[in-house]
Amino acid sequence: MFNVPHFPFSRLGSKACARIGALLAFVLAPLPAAAVEISALTEALPPLNYEVDGKVVGFSSELLDLMARESGITISKQLLPWARAYELVTRQGNTLIYSMARTPEREALFQWVGPISARRILLYKLVERAEISIKTLDDARNYRVGVVRESAAAKGLIQQGFVLNGPQDVLGPGLDLGPHDESNMKKFVAKRFDLLVSLDWAAAYNARNAGLSPDDYQAVWVLDESLSYWYGLNLATDPEVARRLNAALQKVKNDGQYLLLKQKYLPKTSK
Repeated sequence: MFNVPHFPFSRLGSKACARIGALLAFVLAPLPAAAVEISALTEALPPLNYEVDGKVVGFSSELLDLMARESGITISKQLLPWARAYELVTRQGNTLIYSMARTPEREALFQWVGPISARRILLYKLVERAEISIKTLDDARNYRVGVVRESAAAKGLIQQGFVLNGPQDVLGPGLDLGPHDESNMKKFVAKRFDLLVSLDWAAAYNARNAGLSPDDYQAVWVLDESLSYWYGLNLATDPEVARRLNAALQKVKNDGQYLLLKQKYLPKTSK
């Protein structure tokens, strides 16, 4: 049995003890997280992600910035057509794509970070249109419904038997097909149709741009809320990146930063 010599630290001066303590603290301190750079690819889907003066902004983009700051991960964002962004993220490591609906078909293709938010497709009416009453989806057949042409919502309504109407049937019931959410909101405000189909985020964004306050319109029916938006990381990316980003997302949700940001883009939200 060896006798381990005991050194009485009390014999050292206070300065020497402080130096030894500082050295031990440095040696025992956990190593900082490794520096990581991620390329984030997205499309124009305001207000979740879009471009202003060459800068990629929007709720999902600003949320990602908060997560990057909390996790110590460097993020560079780029706006591309969706097909191009999707093709790149499936081939290149250290890339992610957003805002992407997490579907069963995509489940095994990405490492998932999120959720960013629910994906809620709603039917809206103007509050002043008190005569419009929607108790079931069938009730909407009695009204003219504005929806984006070739959208999933339009296809779903057609499959459920909703009829199409052209511009000549301005006052008739059925589906009024428009090119995009922005133009549909303008027609909604002008009362060229009775009900608007829109993602809740897009409705809030386009209503504000059209001069409506959150109290001027209301959701009357939920068409779909089965999916959520997520960030999708390339499978070759170090799983630690997904872990750090998910932890950062949970932190900003817990400390209130997430809710403040959401209320900026979706004023009627409370959670």
